[in-house]
Amino acid sequence: MGYRLPMNRRQLLQFAAGGSGIVASPSFAREDGVKPFRFLFATDIHVQPERGGIDGWKQCVAKMNAIAGAPATGADFLITGGDLIMDALEVGIDRARLEWSLFDEGGKALELPAYHTIGNHDVVGWSSKAVVDPGHQDYGKKLFADRYGEGKTYRSFDHGGWHFVLLDSIGRNTSTGDYEGRIDDEQLAWLEADLGTAGKGTPVVIVSHIPFYSVWHQVIKGPSFALDGKALVANVHEFRKLLESHNVRLVLSGHGHVLEKIEIGKTRYIQGGAVSGMWWKGPVHGNPEGFGVIECRPDGTFDYGYESFGWEVRA
Repeated sequence: MGYRLPMNRRQLLQFAAGGSGIVASPSFAREDGVKPFRFLFATDIHVQPERGGIDGWKQCVAKMNAIAGAPATGADFLITGGDLIMDALEVGIDRARLEWSLFDEGGKALELPAYHTIGNHDVVGWSSKAVVDPGHQDYGKKLFADRYGEGKTYRSFDHGGWHFVLLDSIGRNTSTGDYEGRIDDEQLAWLEADLGTAGKGTPVVIVSHIPFYSVWHQVIKGPSFALDGKALVANVHEFRKLLESHNVRLVLSGHGHVLEKIEIGKTRYIQGGAVSGMWWKGPVHGNPEGFGVIECRPDGTFDYGYESFGWEVRA
């Protein structure tokens, strides 16, 4: 069963519900031969041995392969949105390594290239309840960077006339030792240079595990509910004008495990549900376990669909 977020420009916020998220590609192309393409977005996978989490990840991979290989649909690559494993913040290093090995095990069957974004649960020991010593060789972001980032936690690439930026939105609160949502100064300098190289007219997709904006907490807890530093990227206002000066069409995120769409100006901010649902305990506020299917067109427009993979909760 598929779920779809309609791209209605007059709607500020809409939660996905009903309908298939997969449509056949239009046949048009630009004069230079650039054609529409699709990619997948899977976030908050939270692989673990409990509750069948590894089987759920493998089942999700099988569904993504089916979509990628279907002639009428297809997909060129996968982007993950962070929190690939259940948790490295508050567990021992052996447990963290086990979860990474399970993630890799499930990912071996993936039949398309994958680009990974770091999430807060992918960071070893950035918690006031941490059990891994800060002097340990794998403390912090090293395991993720070495496995999936060629030593880095943020990067960019180009595909089909679009520019893709995968950010590291996991900062650290030095007072508490916990993580917080933040893009650090070094990364912001890199981002400014990277977007400058891409050019003002190139359509851009940005991926950040922690959202830039969200109203979900206010929807379920009341309009005056105040968020802490872990919920959103705290310094987004500092680089908002940088984003607005470029053709940023889509910002994808995870973290909240909900389906949410916010549209501000020319940019849509989509929080993409969760592969794990409520950490493999079931759907989140009616949103099933699943992943996004995004079609990008040469004119800078896109469609977003959400596909479940039929996961049944285990005890």
